[in-house]
Amino acid sequence: MATTEAVPQTTSRTAPPPTGPDRGPDTDTRAGTATGTGTTGPCAYQPVPVWFFAFEGLIGASYDVLRTSRYGWVVVAVAVAVNIVLARTVLRGRLKTAKAILRGRQTRLLAVGLLALRVGAHFALGMVGAEAASPVAHTVFAGLMCATTVALLAFDQRVMLRALNSDRCASA
Repeated sequence: MATTEAVPQTTSRTAPPPTGPDRGPDTDTRAGTATGTGTTGPCAYQPVPVWFFAFEGLIGASYDVLRTSRYGWVVVAVAVAVNIVLARTVLRGRLKTAKAILRGRQTRLLAVGLLALRVGAHFALGMVGAEAASPVAHTVFAGLMCATTVALLAFDQRVMLRALNSDRCASA
């Protein structure tokens, strides 16, 4: 028969971390980040806000925006100007993230895919006889292309940030 011996178990009790204005109970002192966020720290890229991708989507849908009216070029010009101003001021700290994402092969494939989708959709509609010739059709098409661009860029950013942050943390 096997005998069981009583093994004394030791528990180490440590004092809880200090709380106060500098350290809350939910602060990870090793990385200096709030627990649960996972986006800030010494080896984390900051994500670009999804609302910023709406400008990219509008620029991507500019062909159809230009076809909606004679003044469509004003909308595109204003969007480009606002995009540049926001990128250089409000999102200045996140340009590093945007540059890292744009270097990715997946992002370039996404841009080529969106261009192919646009040309292919216009070609397919032309072949069927339902060509997007009216301003309303161009507006709907621009809205669909803008929404598709925003959704794909947001997804691409999520995937790329996961990869970039894991690579950067592994090398640090």
